[in-house]
Amino acid sequence: MKILPLLAESTTPMDRLVMGISALGIVASAILTVSEPGRRVVVFRDNRPVLSLALDRDGKQEVAGRLGPVTIQVEQGRVRLLEYQSPRMIGTRTGWIQGAGRTAACVPCGIVLRVEGHPKKREGSLEFDAVSE
Repeated sequence: MKILPLLAESTTPMDRLVMGISALGIVASAILTVSEPGRRVVVFRDNRPVLSLALDRDGKQEVAGRLGPVTIQVEQGRVRLLEYQSPRMIGTRTGWIQGAGRTAACVPCGIVLRVEGHPKKREGSLEFDAVSE
């Protein structure tokens, strides 16, 4: 069974146009969201930096969260929240982060990880328009 003749028979020209524009949008968004690998991860507790780790050194580090100790793991240039005392463990579901500007958080513990580096600058884009604490 050949796909292209079947596609031509079962769709209208407008359907094919919408599918093409959607595919271009997906590719464009993937290209625009790529960031450079991070160099460091900064760990914040209650919006204050408490620790900075190089992403080129593998290991585990523990910091004090509101609900108890939080373990942060660095491995192969990426970082994740590994274990902590939290009711739903939502922060661990973020998994590994590595690109500059990426974040992971455990809100009940008050811990936020932010990968530092130089995100790719897009022409005409703003880095931040505001920061709130």
